[in-house]
Amino acid sequence: MRQELRYWAEKLRERALEEGLSFPPVLFEEVGPEEMAMLAAYGGFPRRYPHWRWGSEYLRYRETYRYGLSRIYELVVNTEPVHAYLLRGNTLLAQKVVMAHVYAHADFFHHNLAFKPVPKDMLDEMAHHAAFVERAMERHGARSVEEFLDMALSLENLVDPHALYIQRPGAEEDEPSPARLRVRPYLDPYVNPAPEPPKEAEEGASPKPLPPRPTRDILGFLAQHAPLAPWQKGILEIVREESLYYTPQAATKVLNEGWATYWHTRLLLPLLDPEEALEFAEMQAGLLAPQGFNPYRLGYLLLKEVEERWDLGRFGLEYEALPLGERLRYARPTGEGRKKLFQVRTIYTDLAFLDEFLTPEFALRQRLIPPEDLPRFVEAKQALLFRLTNGGYPVVELLDANHANRGELLLRHAYEGVPLDLKKTKAVLENLHRLWGRPVHLETVVGGKEVRLSAGT
Repeated sequence: MRQELRYWAEKLRERALEEGLSFPPVLFEEVGPEEMAMLAAYGGFPRRYPHWRWGSEYLRYRETYRYGLSRIYELVVNTEPVHAYLLRGNTLLAQKVVMAHVYAHADFFHHNLAFKPVPKDMLDEMAHHAAFVERAMERHGARSVEEFLDMALSLENLVDPHALYIQRPGAEEDEPSPARLRVRPYLDPYVNPAPEPPKEAEEGASPKPLPPRPTRDILGFLAQHAPLAPWQKGILEIVREESLYYTPQAATKVLNEGWATYWHTRLLLPLLDPEEALEFAEMQAGLLAPQGFNPYRLGYLLLKEVEERWDLGRFGLEYEALPLGERLRYARPTGEGRKKLFQVRTIYTDLAFLDEFLTPEFALRQRLIPPEDLPRFVEAKQALLFRLTNGGYPVVELLDANHANRGELLLRHAYEGVPLDLKKTKAVLENLHRLWGRPVHLETVVGGKEVRLSAGT
């Protein structure tokens, strides 16, 4: 990285620490457009397992940059140390904005509770995943492995987003389990092979339900119980582990980007040269443009609202009832707003953040909705929260892996008024059937009626 950029990276780091942010070391690297497109396609990592989806993403990023349709200003990876990339050719001010933005992201990754159980060594782990898949391709054929990867990736959202946070005790066993070596899940079938199952029911087949309770971690269940080769189970675990790694980022997109935008603004404004003011204003206007669903804009404005509201709260004022002029007249820094911001950063995800602070009054003041749409605000807000729940994907649970005592899978869709895409659902059920080897059933609602969709029957 150029000396000038090193200087500003250190200066902005010191300013961030002075303002109360804290984070692990951040490593910046300046890269060209081609390398940035590759890194973006790989989710910020320099190495991923071989698959056509990365090539497709790479071409999309490269072509949109080439034709001036979009530009990747920031790319930061939640690891320790934090890795961040700067696009070579950006102006110095743009690089300063990105570095300040990244320091705020690093603070958010470090403190927000949604990220606490997420492994921080994923840079190495992604490389291990790549090596595992490459070895599988050498031994079992590239085509077979890629076809299996396609199936696994079609199920990557069938995970429990709370799996990283909840440790449930397993069912008590009659016999003590043999000692097991602790390794990554995708290596477990090789290091700790499962004992041979009983060949006949009278030899000790368990009458206990499987799974012992309904579970959303369908991918994890298949990796453990499906009749697959060890390398196939390993790939399922890899897809599951990477899906869970990205889950907190999807659950905090609005808050995380709002936090980073709030702080890059606060950190940089006192350091701007007069000739940089116009360029900064143009960048900020583009970032906060009121077009469609803009998580940067919504998160930033809501955090400003929270800060102002808690500062006013010291005077016992009814915040929402005050007109704008009165709010400005009584707005004096008290420190309470800043304390509240750090609390929000630590304990909230997007659902709680928007549910609590996105009010009709705020939406009107920020022109998120026109006055005539105010009666429909509650309905629109519920639709937004529903869109953010589970990353926008349907919630599906595995109820029984021995349905009707025939070893068939029975799933249930948590219907909340939005029907499933039947074409995609059929494809997913067919892939589940191919992995499980027996029929698969899904209970859902179609056309207002409860139905059971099946594959393999």
